[in-house]
Amino acid sequence: MKKVLFITYYFPPSGGAGVQRVLKFVKYLPQNAWQPAVLTVNEDADFPARDDTLFSEIAPDLDIIRTPIFEPYNLYRRLTGRDASQPTDIASLENKRISVQEKFSEWIRSTFFIPDARCFWKGPAVRAGMRYISRNRPDIIVSSGPPYTCHLIGQALHRKTGIPWVADFRDSWVDWVSAPKRWSIPRSVDMALEGSVLREADCVLTVSDGVRDDLLSRHPQIDSTRFKLLPNGYDVRDFKDISVAEPQDRFTLTYTGSLYGKRNPLVLLEALGNLLKESPELKHVLRFRFVGRVDGQFLEAFNRYPDIIEYIPYVTHAESIAYLLNSSASLLIIDDTPANRGILTGKLYEYLGARRPILALAPEGEAVQLIHSLNAGKVAPPDNVEAVEAVLKAMIVQWKAGTLKGPDPADVSVFNRENQTGQLAGILNNLISNSI
Repeated sequence: MKKVLFITYYFPPSGGAGVQRVLKFVKYLPQNAWQPAVLTVNEDADFPARDDTLFSEIAPDLDIIRTPIFEPYNLYRRLTGRDASQPTDIASLENKRISVQEKFSEWIRSTFFIPDARCFWKGPAVRAGMRYISRNRPDIIVSSGPPYTCHLIGQALHRKTGIPWVADFRDSWVDWVSAPKRWSIPRSVDMALEGSVLREADCVLTVSDGVRDDLLSRHPQIDSTRFKLLPNGYDVRDFKDISVAEPQDRFTLTYTGSLYGKRNPLVLLEALGNLLKESPELKHVLRFRFVGRVDGQFLEAFNRYPDIIEYIPYVTHAESIAYLLNSSASLLIIDDTPANRGILTGKLYEYLGARRPILALAPEGEAVQLIHSLNAGKVAPPDNVEAVEAVLKAMIVQWKAGTLKGPDPADVSVFNRENQTGQLAGILNNLISNSI
């Protein structure tokens, strides 16, 4: 059996969307004649979210190499006066009501933490990786980012050992949506690191064409034939053995994930207000459910509709899927920025796996194209209240008539994580064959 070493920051007990891709690859690669191992951080790392239930998906014999990591978030909390018991999510810095202390900490982050705030992990991870490689000699290395420090670790191990290396991009890098806004000198350093990873990796995987195109737009000299598309997906087994009782008395629209900054529900809430003025009886028909981490300013907005909006703080992955399955429709929000038009968020594939119709507030781009191609739901521009109101009203009418349908299971099966891991195995096999 061939061996592959994954490098990832997000691995159980980390929760959230970032953990799923490598976790599922590791889960299904053994049935494709690949034995995985994982190089990651200690269990006490400062993850934005934690989900201990994900340990159940890890095979008992999986080699997991855990290393210490210094993370600057405790210092950030002291500077900003935030509650030390709360996990710090970089995205929280998008809050418009940012304080002077937060502005200063963001300047430090954008100036000194290159490529990201996990940069201090590189040294311990490379040393641990070399010790593992000296004993086990994997056939290939796969780094998955963000954080992009994972790619620098993969690059260092590749340089030291000559082992083929795959850089897997779940997001693009420089100037991407969640990246800090760097000034000229740190940005040029970040650009140089990004370019070196793209040049030296034997293969670059991306979850969407938009991520690939964004990377190549800054480095047009890179050989684009080394790029392979491998989208995110959903695991059929995650949806089994969940009690499903789709609500019959209320149209229940569910959003799972984080809401912050420009990714917000305010246009939807304005459309809701218009609908209620037109048809007050809908107060007894509608339920909007938000599951996950939500910025405080949006929680305040939720309070305007206490009989309709239900907020559930972060839950386990299995509980999140249960909420989706026990809904009439799923809500997707992608704010309208040029970079976001190339986003195919992992959340979208889990929505497809839930097979509920999707209400997408999203700009024209890959996500909208995919929804249309699968006949998976309705779409409205995220900043157009009238359009959002119209599609919401249309979905309610269809729900009342019993004609509101989700995507065809046969059409979405291509995004099954088990099938996608088979595709990854094929890519790894080809790289090994070409390197011999």
